[in-house]
Amino acid sequence: MTKDHGFTAGPKANHIDALSIGLFGLTVAAFSLGLHQCKWLGYESSYDVETVWIMGLIFGGIVQIVAGFVEVRYDQQLGGTALTMYGFLWVGISTLGILEGTTGFDPHPLLEVPLIGTFACFSGVMVYLTGYKTLTLCIMHFAITVTLFTVCLAKFGLIGYFIPGLGHLAIGAVAFVHAMGTLINEFPDSKNVPLGAPPFGNGAHTHL
Repeated sequence: MTKDHGFTAGPKANHIDALSIGLFGLTVAAFSLGLHQCKWLGYESSYDVETVWIMGLIFGGIVQIVAGFVEVRYDQQLGGTALTMYGFLWVGISTLGILEGTTGFDPHPLLEVPLIGTFACFSGVMVYLTGYKTLTLCIMHFAITVTLFTVCLAKFGLIGYFIPGLGHLAIGAVAFVHAMGTLINEFPDSKNVPLGAPPFGNGAHTHL
């Protein structure tokens, strides 16, 4: 006879928490790229660099896109838009990185600036919009905005990639906190992980 240990996985939801899945994918991709850009892993061969971009393609790109489509499917337009668009950004940048490592393809450093700059502006808007959701999400998008702008500066040769690397590590850390915090908060008997009150209000009037 099996014993009931009283374990519960939290309340049953009407749909999966795609946002947490997407943010966990972002965590893996951002940490991998951040450690590479900060050069804290020591010497890296060309195969190691390709591995970083492959992880970025899978976790930062594919996982976020799939999660974004699920969010849109369940009428979560804000999260779905953010996850999907960031996912395609990771797919594009990672694909260029893989091509550069495998074929010797060497694009002009400024070729990616319009793409990254546009996403930096998009992230700036998301700072405002997620300010009606949770403080953690707002901070994460602020970190994304700053990091993307520093990447543009690095493309212009004004700074190195160490600062963008720190930015990616910060993004990964905040994304992990929100992803795991959301899951832990599903348990009715657990202590809630504080994700922060929305800095701009509860968003009841914003239709997010």
